[in-house]
Amino acid sequence: MKILENTYSYIFKNILRAVNPIKKKIIKTECEVHKFINNQAVEILKNDKHDKAYNLMHRYINEINSGVVWADQDFKSSNHFYNPDNKRGMYGCSNALLESRRYYSKAVKYYNSGNIKMAMFYLGAACHLIQDITVPQHVNVKLLNQHRQYEQWVIRAYKEHENFKVKNGGIYFSTIGEYAKLNSKIAMDTYRKYQSTQDKNQRYYKITSIILSIAQKTTAGLLMKFYRDVKRIEAIKKDKYGRKSYRLKIL
Repeated sequence: MKILENTYSYIFKNILRAVNPIKKKIIKTECEVHKFINNQAVEILKNDKHDKAYNLMHRYINEINSGVVWADQDFKSSNHFYNPDNKRGMYGCSNALLESRRYYSKAVKYYNSGNIKMAMFYLGAACHLIQDITVPQHVNVKLLNQHRQYEQWVIRAYKEHENFKVKNGGIYFSTIGEYAKLNSKIAMDTYRKYQSTQDKNQRYYKITSIILSIAQKTTAGLLMKFYRDVKRIEAIKKDKYGRKSYRLKIL
C-alpha cells in the first residue's frame, strides 16, 4: 500500500509540475485573500490590545505576506489538505497540519538565530496552511470538484462585503493542533449546514461569512502564539542559571 501511495504521489506531483506555469498566473490573485486574512489578523491583535505582538507583526507584514504567497507555489499546494477524522491529507501527500508545524518550527528557529525576516516569512507560510483548512474542500477531498468555483466566488466577493472583515476577538490557543482541529471542524460543520441551500450565491455567502471570519480570528491567534513562544525562548536564554522558566508548547 505504501509503494502504491508513493507512486501515486510521484505521478500527481509530476502532473502539477506540468501545469505549474499556468497555476503561477492564478496564484497571485488567489493569495490576495490570504493576504487580506493576514492584514485583518494583525488588526485584530491591535484591537485586542496585544500591542507588542501587533507592533512586531505590523513591522514585518510584508515578509508574512511573502510567505503566505510562497506556500502556494510549485506543487506545495498538494499538501494543503487535512481530514480531522483520519488525520491525513490528499492520498500520497503530506497534510496541512504536518506542513504548518514544519513551517512554524522553521520560523521559531530563524527568529531564535536572529533572522527575523526569514522567521516571519515561514510564519506566513504556516498561516497559509491554517487558513486553508477553514475551507471545506481542503478538509474533505471528495468536494474538490467544487473547489475552483468556490474560490473564484470568494476572490470576487471578499472586498465587496464589509461584514467579512473581523476587527477583534482573536482565538488564542497554545498549540497548532488546536487550530487545525477547530478550523477543520468548523469547515465541515458549515458545509453540512448550508450544502442544501439551492441558490449558489446565497450558499457561498453564508459559508464564507463563517469560514473567512474564523480564518482571521485563528490567524490572529497563531501570530500571537508565535510572539509568546519566541519571547518565552528569549526569557529562557537570558536566565543566567539556565533554568527552563517556561514549558513551551510549540506545536
